[in-house]
Amino acid sequence: MGQPFGGSWKALTWKVGVILPKVMMDSDQEVASTQQYIMVTRLLVNQSPSSQPLFSGPKKPMASYYGLVPTFLLAIFVIQAIEFGHSSASTNVSCSVAEREALLKFKHGLTDPSKRLSSWIGKECCKWEGVECDEKTGHVLKLDLHNPYTEEINTDYNMDFFELLEKYRLEGNIAPSLIELKHMKYLDLSFNDFSTQKIPTFFASLQELEYLNLSNAGFEGDIPRQLNNLSKLQYLDLSNNFGLTSNNLDWVSKLPSLKYLHMSYVDLSKAKDWFRSINMLPSLQSLRLSSCELQDISSSLQANFTSLKFLDVSCNSINSSIWPWIYNLSKLEHIDLSEIDISGPFPTAIIENNQMLAFFDISRNMFRGDLPKNLSSLCKLQVVRLGRNNFNGDISDILGGPLSCVQTKWKVFDVSYNNFSGSLPNQFGNFKELEHLDLQGNLISGSIPITLGELSSLRELYLGYNKLSGAIPESIGRLSNLKWLYFGRNLFYGVISELHFENLKSLTWFDISFSQLILNVSSTWVPPFQARGIYLSNCKVGPKFPKWLRTQRNITELEMSNVSISDDIPDWFSDISPNIVLLDISSNMLRGQVPQDIGDKMPRLAQLRIWGNNLTGVIPSSLCKLKQLHEINLSNNQLSGRLPRCWGALQRLRVLSFGDNKLNGQIPKSLCHVQQLEALGLWRNGFSGVIPNCLSNLQDMRILDLSDNKFTGRLPPFGKHSQYLAMLNLEKNRLIGGIPPQLCLLSRIHFLSLAQNNISGPIPNCVDGLLYMVDNAGHSGSWVYGSWVSVDGLSVMVNTKGTSQTYGNVLSQFFSIDLSANMLDGQIPKEFTRLLGLQNLNLSQNNLSGHIPSSIGDLKYLESLDLSRNKLSGSIPPGISSIDFLSHLNMSFNRLSGRIPSSNHLRTVDDESVYRGNVGLCGAPLSKFCPGDEPPSTDGGNSSGDKPSKRDLDIHNWFYAGLGPGFTVGFLGFCSILHFKRSWRVSYFRAMDKAIEKFSMTTITMLWFKRTFRQRE
Repeated sequence: MGQPFGGSWKALTWKVGVILPKVMMDSDQEVASTQQYIMVTRLLVNQSPSSQPLFSGPKKPMASYYGLVPTFLLAIFVIQAIEFGHSSASTNVSCSVAEREALLKFKHGLTDPSKRLSSWIGKECCKWEGVECDEKTGHVLKLDLHNPYTEEINTDYNMDFFELLEKYRLEGNIAPSLIELKHMKYLDLSFNDFSTQKIPTFFASLQELEYLNLSNAGFEGDIPRQLNNLSKLQYLDLSNNFGLTSNNLDWVSKLPSLKYLHMSYVDLSKAKDWFRSINMLPSLQSLRLSSCELQDISSSLQANFTSLKFLDVSCNSINSSIWPWIYNLSKLEHIDLSEIDISGPFPTAIIENNQMLAFFDISRNMFRGDLPKNLSSLCKLQVVRLGRNNFNGDISDILGGPLSCVQTKWKVFDVSYNNFSGSLPNQFGNFKELEHLDLQGNLISGSIPITLGELSSLRELYLGYNKLSGAIPESIGRLSNLKWLYFGRNLFYGVISELHFENLKSLTWFDISFSQLILNVSSTWVPPFQARGIYLSNCKVGPKFPKWLRTQRNITELEMSNVSISDDIPDWFSDISPNIVLLDISSNMLRGQVPQDIGDKMPRLAQLRIWGNNLTGVIPSSLCKLKQLHEINLSNNQLSGRLPRCWGALQRLRVLSFGDNKLNGQIPKSLCHVQQLEALGLWRNGFSGVIPNCLSNLQDMRILDLSDNKFTGRLPPFGKHSQYLAMLNLEKNRLIGGIPPQLCLLSRIHFLSLAQNNISGPIPNCVDGLLYMVDNAGHSGSWVYGSWVSVDGLSVMVNTKGTSQTYGNVLSQFFSIDLSANMLDGQIPKEFTRLLGLQNLNLSQNNLSGHIPSSIGDLKYLESLDLSRNKLSGSIPPGISSIDFLSHLNMSFNRLSGRIPSSNHLRTVDDESVYRGNVGLCGAPLSKFCPGDEPPSTDGGNSSGDKPSKRDLDIHNWFYAGLGPGFTVGFLGFCSILHFKRSWRVSYFRAMDKAIEKFSMTTITMLWFKRTFRQRE
């Protein structure tokens, strides 16, 4: 008996899927006519794709059955047609007029530089960019206006990204018209710029919202508590709004449907009960509270959100151990406890309790000790970050030891900046999926094993700052997916050849700097990669300028300082890369000129370091076109001419160093318009004219070195507006006038030199206003954050300890005042003795008079004190003998008098030249005796003059009395050793035998020579 539908549901499906839609699409009405459905039904009953009836078998016995089928199918098709008709009609439903007007008002309040909202025209708002509507009602359900370039974020350093992110962001005010979108469930305004605005309270009226993302949008102020009205909210992201605060999180506890709460970088420092509020969210699955300044909580609290899968409380100052409630969570897949100042041993229990855990980060804490011997609990993880702790142990136990799992799933393994030692294992077979390996900053030694080339998935490899040595294996060249390679600051040696880069087609950043490696490639070599960052400093690359750099078109950072290049700067060098940001080719022997078109060819240049070469010519004015430039260092060359006058265009410039060249002319006043300038170095040139007073108005200035030039005029009034100034060096010029009292306002100064000028007048009594020298006795912490900026090539000749010594960036640790070789008069202010941190004080070669301050001994850390060639009078204060660190003292050629203080501390400066030229001084080390110190009279009238005193006789008697017992004890001790120590006894007598033998032979030889000479005579 045949089956209904002829055994072919497939054929029926074919008819329904092909013919019925066609009929429906041809119909102009909402529901197709009954005749059409009857036609379709008949066709389905009587026809198949093979022209055979779909139903077979005896008709009469089954007449009722076959009569029912068309009716049944017709009913189904009518219902489907009605639904399809409604669905089809809904695609033409327009959004309501009120909602369209609300969106247009919202648009009018925004600034849209990239025209992202250009589609917001016409009546069909449901087709506008970022807008989605309900297909049936036309109500706006979704408004997604997040910055589209957030999707471009990746691990590669891309200068374009930040520019595009800024270009495509929306700005302006959020119009309250959005309150009309009462049916909206999804709102995303992330990565735009609504800075200086608070989160609108009318958002609380959008009670249908299920998704709200306002992250990275610049909102400020308190989070409105009215958000607790959003009872259907499941996803809330307010993170990375750096001015956003919340003093109480009670409003969060009123969101019962919340599953995702992301509030990183929101200030929660005053939200003391933050945990209690969050603990009332039983459905919570994801919690991100990074950098929120969270308050610590009681260790006895338990978590109710046991469904939590994602936890990030990183970058908070918890200052305790891991909260116990974290150990009770069992469904975690991602946990980030990095940088929260917690300590203790490795928290193995967290991993063991969460079998689905894939991401584990406890980096930047104070964990200590060894990692667990059995690392099987780590096998299931994909990301393991343990960097910057105090873990120790042998690295080979971790990477080379036996694991219970056949192969780990590690993709990221980071144990950087710990105390791991040992050598790298020879086998990496368990880490086939590893993409990121960071072992830098440890004590790992030995060589790199050849088997490292087996990590075929590796994308990032960091081995820098260790004690690795030997040659780098050529197998590194097999890592075809490698993008980041950092081997810098190790003890490697040997040759790096083309084979090391053979298959590194993906290489983007590589660092082999500060080692003894030699880069030896042919002049015609074309690397297989296009690098962005190349770091070769302190390797041997020269003597020729590497031509292969010409093939690199994407370079953003190039560091080749001290690489033994002795060559001309090639003509093509300025064409090397229009994207270059950092260029460092300092400390070589480069010749030629700085390319005059450098500002046109390298428009994104931010750091330019070509100091310490033999460059000639003038400074190119095209540098002023580099709007991103924040460091220029061309010092220690042979550059000549005048400075360009266009510096005011460089508003990001922080460091400008042209010291030790042959430049001349005046300082252009345009430098005074560079408001962010922190360091200006023009030392050892031929500049002349008056130092512009406007330089003293640069509030961010830290270092100013104009020494060894020909500047004239008066000292600018540094101090009132330049309170961050840490180093002021104006020595070896032709400055006149007095020391302005504003100088006492330099509260962070710790190196001040006005030596070898023509400055006159008294020293201001307010020198104790140099607070940094007052408060930094002992230099604990050495310097206030931000008070010093590093300038490569900076070198200062300091007159200290009787000589001129060269100081570089160690000046940041050196506290010195040098006012020598001027025409200063008056007294030495007693306020000097409050500068307890002072290490060098030189006031020599002036016209100072009066007494040396009696409390000079309070300068406990003083190493060098020079008061010579003045008109100082009175006695030397006794307290000077208590200065422990004093190693140089010069008080010569003054008018001092009285006894020279003596103590063990002054023995290091116990020299007659220290006090020469002071007629009134007496006592050691001078030959002049002080009154009352004359030796006893030795004239003949004294009958006892030739007789030794009783004390002398006692000394002599004891000396001779001790000779006998001393010899006896020493001899017996020697014999005792020979008696009890057989090996010594044998060695002694053998030595004596040899000595006697040599003496006998010598005697016999001498007698033979004597006899021979006598016979000849």
